[in-house]
Parts: sequence; structure tokens; C-alpha cells
Amino acid sequence: MANIYNQLCPVLFGAGALNQLPEQVQALGGTKALCLYDKGVEASGIAKRMLALLDDAKIPYVVYDGVQSDAPSETVDFAGELGRQEGCDIVIGIGGGSTLDSAKAATVLIQNPPPVSRYFAGTGEPFTSTTPLILIPTTSGTGSEVSLMAVVHDKDTQTKASVLRAASLAIVDPELTLTVPPHVTAMTGFDALSHAVEAFTTNRGNPLSDILCKNIIRLVAENLEKAYSDGSNLHYRTELALASNLAGIAFNDAFLHFGHAAAHEFGVVFHMPHGIACALTIPEVITFAAEADPKKGLEIAEALGLDVSPGDCGVQAGYRAASFIRSMMRRLNIPSLKKQGISREAAVGCAEGAYLKNPFITAAISPVDIPLLGELIGRIYDNYQ
Repeated sequence: MANIYNQLCPVLFGAGALNQLPEQVQALGGTKALCLYDKGVEASGIAKRMLALLDDAKIPYVVYDGVQSDAPSETVDFAGELGRQEGCDIVIGIGGGSTLDSAKAATVLIQNPPPVSRYFAGTGEPFTSTTPLILIPTTSGTGSEVSLMAVVHDKDTQTKASVLRAASLAIVDPELTLTVPPHVTAMTGFDALSHAVEAFTTNRGNPLSDILCKNIIRLVAENLEKAYSDGSNLHYRTELALASNLAGIAFNDAFLHFGHAAAHEFGVVFHMPHGIACALTIPEVITFAAEADPKKGLEIAEALGLDVSPGDCGVQAGYRAASFIRSMMRRLNIPSLKKQGISREAAVGCAEGAYLKNPFITAAISPVDIPLLGELIGRIYDNYQ
């Protein structure tokens, strides 16, 4: 079968890469920037550092610092309208996944009338968006800087929808992640791992995404716990930043499936942080994939560093890999559904919404319907408490 390999935008990667922001803005023709970030990035001093670079280069800018978790549609609308009214001709998003998604969606509104819900993929209007966009992650998890989808929480329908808008440039500077606290390091690291595991177990993968995913799994397995314990270590942070970035490239091609469908619904229904929701699904994604294709179980176990040989049973290797991930989750204090005060019935009740609201679930390596998804969520509840 023929495959297409994609990379949506160039990536400027490495320690100190942020310092090249002004010249990159100028290279893209930007004369006035809309800068988006949240209060956490502001408190960390990262935003101040970025704005100082723009000041030194005499690049005018307008700031929107009201980004919120899960990119609510009303904040996206506000940011986009601010950029349009101020005549901004380039957008810079710096922060975690919610900020990067907000920046993508707000960029669409620079040239197109609000609200952002008019442009949701699958149901919305066509649009043209040529405003340059630079995305700068400050955590290692979402890979949003190199993916097409901007996930927006539509408060009117209580769903997570997507606006399709790629960045013009991603700047990935591992130094920006050195102050990320341990619990955020854990959540975002498992988010990156979930991207790799799911992208490796879809029906839309290609040779490049498979190679990337196996290396991402290895990078996370080797470095996440170390970065959790020693967040100031630039080597561990660089390896995780690379894993996150490559995962965004991989899943943009190969897609995601039932793990993220369930995670999105957990987020909407229980207001659960996305990284925690994704972490909880990983073991069951692995066992589901190993049962459908035993070779996948072997390859995931091998990428995690488990002792496997070609003659081992792939299904059993998948079970071992799932057990390994659950042990890592416990060590990094990922709370179970039960510990979050969620009943099994309520969790399983998310199956219908997860299935109906997330059409990418059709990319799973083996077909998943609502009853099966309910069963898989039940396993998530029962097998990690």
C-alpha cells in the first residue's frame, strides 16, 4: 500500500532556540505580533523573556494572556478579535498544548469573522488563513506545534472540536521546560507516550510514523522518570522535548483512536487534565492492539526496554508492556479513575459520547463500537486502581 509522509512546518530545535525568535518573525514578514500565553507562562518569566527579545528587535506586539485550559471557544474568539482589531499580521503562541491550540484557532480569526465554531472540521465553513504562525511549546507532551489540529472546547455543545490550521514554524527549546513541575512533567510525558502508542496502533500508519513511534516510546521510557525526579537536567528535558515533537509529527500522519476519544470525553465530563486522561488509556490501548496484531505487542514491549525475543508471544508481550506502564504511572502519581472519585458506571457511561464525538476512533487497528468502547473503559477502571 502506498503512503504519504508529511511534516507540516519547519522545526527549529535545540537549547537556546528561543533567542532566534526575532529573526524568524522578520523572515516570515511579521511587523506586529499577537502573542498568546497563559498566567503560568507569565509567572515563570518565560513570557517576559520572549517579549524582551521582541522589544530588543523593535517588533511591536499585542499580548493576550487569558489563555485557559482546554482552549475554550470564547477565549479563542476574544484573542482572534483582538489580533484583528490591532492589525496583527503574525501570531506567536508560547506555552502548553492549550495555548498552542488557542493560537492556531485564533490565527484563523485574524482573516475570518468569528466565532471560531464556524470553522470546526467536518461541520464548518471553508476558510483561508495565511497569517504566519509561530508556536513555541513550554512543555513536552502535546506535539501541537507540528500537528494540524487545534482542539477547542466548544462550551455551547460541551464537545471538543478541531480547527485545522498548521503553524508556519515551530520553535522547540528544551530550556523552556526546565522549570516544569514534576506533576506536569508526568502528565505531559504520558500525553506524548499516548500519541506514540496510538499512532503506532492505527490503520493509517506508514513506515515513517512507525519508526518515529517506536523511538518516541523508547525516549519516554528512558527519560520521563528521570526528568520527573531531576527536572533541571537539560539532557532529560531535551530527550522528552524531542519525543513530544516527533510524536506530533507521527500522529498527524497516522492519527489517534479510542484512547484519545475516551480521554477527550473524560476531560469534558469530569474536567480531568488531558495528560492524566491519556495516561489512563495507554495500557488498554496496548493490550487491545496486541490482541489484534501480536507483532505490535512485541514491538511496543521492545521499545519500552523489556526483555523480549522474536519467538515470544506478542499478546503476552503486550500484557507485560501494559503492566510496565501501569507501574510507571503509579511511580509518577497518576491518579486512577477511582481515586479521582469517579464511579465505574460514570466512566463506562462516557463510551457513547466518546464514540459519537470523535470520528477519528475509526482509525483504531481493529474496529471499535460503543459497546466495545464501554468494555475497554471498564478495563481502564478495573485494571488500574
